[in-house]
Amino acid sequence: MAANKDMLTKNDIRKIFDEYYEALVQYANRFLKSLQECEDLVQDVFVDLWERENVFPDEVSLKAFLYKTTRNKCYNVIKHNKVKDKFAVSAIKALENDTLFLRQILEEEVVRQLYKAINNLPRRKQEIIKLSLKGLKNNEIAEELGIKLQTVKTLKSHSYKILREQFKEYNTIIYFLLLY
Repeated sequence: MAANKDMLTKNDIRKIFDEYYEALVQYANRFLKSLQECEDLVQDVFVDLWERENVFPDEVSLKAFLYKTTRNKCYNVIKHNKVKDKFAVSAIKALENDTLFLRQILEEEVVRQLYKAINNLPRRKQEIIKLSLKGLKNNEIAEELGIKLQTVKTLKSHSYKILREQFKEYNTIIYFLLLY
């Protein structure tokens, strides 16, 4: 086996694969439940070996690379699965919570109604409000639209006044919906 100071050839990689593949899969299977997942992971280890064109002074260094890379990939999979599991538990709790469900629907409906009202504003006022909702400051909006800062302030103020008037009747409804 060519685990010397020369770079590994395709033939060397094949020999290393044949010699270590099963052992690395078994090693990965100590940490991961799915044999298919272990096989895929070990194949990735060999892809890494091929892509990195590593030079190993001896077989011990090669083995250390293979096992350490396998261990690190297992660790990453476990960490990723833990995050996925946490998210799944959180998502299930959110789905099971009727109050949260109703709030989410209400929020979506309010946002939908808000954008519907914004789209009924004159074009320049729409642009200003939408840029403001994206987090741009008045001076940034003025620069983006090529208008004066005072114009932005005035149109924004008029727009908010119109929107507040349109949503005045919703305030009471939203208040009562949030209570239940």
